[in-house]
Amino acid sequence: MSKRILLITPVFYGLEDEIKRELENEGHEVVWIENKILAFDYHGTDSKLRFLRRVYFYIFFPQKRFLKKELNRIQDIRFDILFSINAQIVSPFLLEKLKSKNASLFTILYLWDAFSKYSFKKEQKYFDKVYTFDWADSIRFGLEYKPNFYISGDGKKSQENEIDIFFTGKYNLFRLSVFDGLVPMAEKESLKCFIKIFPCHKIFPHHRLVYYFFNKFRFNNSWVKNYLMNFEAIEGILKRNYLIKKALDRDEIHAHLIASNVILDLPFQQQTGYTHLLIEALANGKKVITTNSNILKERFFNPEQIHITDGYNIESDIDWIKEKKTFKIDSYFLDLELSHWLKSMINAGVA
Repeated sequence: MSKRILLITPVFYGLEDEIKRELENEGHEVVWIENKILAFDYHGTDSKLRFLRRVYFYIFFPQKRFLKKELNRIQDIRFDILFSINAQIVSPFLLEKLKSKNASLFTILYLWDAFSKYSFKKEQKYFDKVYTFDWADSIRFGLEYKPNFYISGDGKKSQENEIDIFFTGKYNLFRLSVFDGLVPMAEKESLKCFIKIFPCHKIFPHHRLVYYFFNKFRFNNSWVKNYLMNFEAIEGILKRNYLIKKALDRDEIHAHLIASNVILDLPFQQQTGYTHLLIEALANGKKVITTNSNILKERFFNPEQIHITDGYNIESDIDWIKEKKTFKIDSYFLDLELSHWLKSMINAGVA
């Protein structure tokens, strides 16, 4: 049964367009709003001055201003389902407005970031169903566990396994240190790598005077260190041949993944959920090196296909990396293909 759906998602590698398109292919009418990280957002667990940020949101309510503008653009706000990925802009104002037009509105929240990175405890109560990609969070907070999705490719595999090691993702200190060791080693072993990392958004306050102050006194603080290196990455001070200014688009990522023999997975620390990159790699029968040891307990774990690393011992896998091989895809991944993944949640709200 077709429904009118308000889709709220972050902008992320164009996945928001893929989700909207898939819902429309199922016959639903879909309106999209960006789940925008507003200035001084307090949901990030590593955000500085979180208490003051909360006070700012409580007093000035920037979500309301943003949502008013978006809802005025939409005009007809009669929806059957609210489906939100993460919840930066979700607020009582939004729910009140939507439910004033449809009291039986069904609300679904999917969290594709761990609570160790973004906390949406306050927003959970606004939703009828809450899912998380992170197994540890599902246990800790009593949420329904649902791994991330992947998108089926076009089947073109003419360049399969041409690249030895592939990775793309946001820059952080850990990833930078891994690649500072991995890239020279790969060159020495004549391995062909496609490794691209890009800076995070500008960390507040992104300003040269702040940078010079932190740089001069060299505070022994992980947040300051990350601020300095992120500033240098954005401003072009930090130079690496694998450091790029903006993310690849989804088609580029998929094409390079298909062309690669081994996919390197370096999720954020303290995260037990599986990244899109890992799910897509395994759904295409690729070999994977990952720092997420949680995968050891999965039914699809195959030590011939999946190697666990701390990020710094990849040299021990050289012979395995050089062996060109793909694997049979486990049936586990059938339900994680985007169309099936969406149906399982949307159908929960279809009477």
